[in-house]
Amino acid sequence: MTLRTRQALVRIRAVLLAGTVLALVTSYLAVSGVVRTADRISSATSRAILEVAAARDALVSADAAAIASFASGEAKLAGPGQEYENRMAAASQSLARVAEFNQADTGTGTLQTVEGLVASYSGAMGQADAHFRQPGGELVGLADLWYASLLLHGRDNVLDLLGELQKDERAALDTQISGTRMSAGPLILWLLPPIVLLALLVSAQVFLRQRFRRRLNLPLLGATVLGLGVIAGLLLAAALAGRLDTVRSNVDQAVVVREKSIEAANADGHARLATLLYQRCGPPGCGSTVDDFRRKALSASTAAPAQNAITSAARAVTSAGTAATESGGLSVLVPAALILAGALTVAGLYRRIDEYRYRP
Repeated sequence: MTLRTRQALVRIRAVLLAGTVLALVTSYLAVSGVVRTADRISSATSRAILEVAAARDALVSADAAAIASFASGEAKLAGPGQEYENRMAAASQSLARVAEFNQADTGTGTLQTVEGLVASYSGAMGQADAHFRQPGGELVGLADLWYASLLLHGRDNVLDLLGELQKDERAALDTQISGTRMSAGPLILWLLPPIVLLALLVSAQVFLRQRFRRRLNLPLLGATVLGLGVIAGLLLAAALAGRLDTVRSNVDQAVVVREKSIEAANADGHARLATLLYQRCGPPGCGSTVDDFRRKALSASTAAPAQNAITSAARAVTSAGTAATESGGLSVLVPAALILAGALTVAGLYRRIDEYRYRP
């Protein structure tokens, strides 16, 4: 009888420790995965998407500012103008941040291509400036200006490439969120090991009470409470994973606001360029390509959003990202609770096992 009791206690301890280890591994993977992904999305992925949109906006605005300078004649004195220089500097800074925060597999190669095209665009704009300053060089300068604009807006050029990169960054965001989504099915799988551990702890306490006629085993009771805390931690992690959907929604809204700014600057720049081309080419016109461009440019009109709308949308993304990363140290507390539960399990059974160590 004594031997059987001791063997039963040893088996109970082994089963409880095995359940604790299983719950420790699965819970740590679940919680740390959510916390790491939330940090990654907040500090990198969402910012990469917004910076790509900001770079596109800055480049289009720079192009529109340069065209306005040439159209008004200010280019003969100040070249493309200070607004052009400021917007190009802003585009360069945004592209540098995209390189820092990039999460897309194709990001590095795309950015290298974009940087080369932007350098070519700047060179073409410099040539346009030089030719416009020369007497009788306006038509050549206009051709340079047209070529520079095509480097931005033409097929498979800067804006197209950045648009594809923006889609790739957005796809990376979707992948990261789906990888941490704790919907009903996966959540049950993550909760199952600690629930099983709780059931084992309760069963062990019932066995000890029946065998030794004692009401409570305080260490095992403490381990049970910690198990309940682990389940609560997993539910909090599921809530954090749900907040990532809010981050995605806010990113999409911020991009929509940026797109309106891009469309407005694009429409303004194209309308000015179309008018300038019509004025310089004279009655014969500049050809069917330019004529088609002029018709589309003059028919397009978009109101630009207020700057504070862009700023507010970006701040909403930051706020949502901060909320998603407020884990309260779950990635440390959950495994620590299970390690302590394992120690309490050993302590709770040690005296009972030791009592039977030397009994005949």
